[in-house]
Amino acid sequence: MNGILNIKSTFDGDNAVEYRTDAEVEIKNGAVFISYAENESDYADTTTRLGISPDVVSLNRFGRFPAFFLFSVEQKHLCKISTIFGEADMVVRTDRLRVDIGESYVAVELSYEMLMGEAVSVCDMSLRCDF
Repeated sequence: MNGILNIKSTFDGDNAVEYRTDAEVEIKNGAVFISYAENESDYADTTTRLGISPDVVSLNRFGRFPAFFLFSVEQKHLCKISTIFGEADMVVRTDRLRVDIGESYVAVELSYEMLMGEAVSVCDMSLRCDF
């Protein structure tokens, strides 16, 4: 089914980045899967698929800038991200994950740290998809 996805994220307390786009939504076994095209100005030829369940959120990005993130509270996960500088491994530690799955929407609030060697970025993301 079709949906409208709104994403808001901040990295290290910087100004929020907001993105609104059309999305394709699928519900399987109590989980919601959302697929959408990334912002062309930043991630040309890149699509993302989110998997959302009450305790775990996954993000798989395909195309020009592939990435894999897994978010679950109080756990660390090895993740991958591609940038214009190449592919990088990082550890993601999720501090907070709130998921609300309704009949015609899904909403997620997420706080996490990205650890790359000694560098740490603190990130917050909220998303809502109405379908």
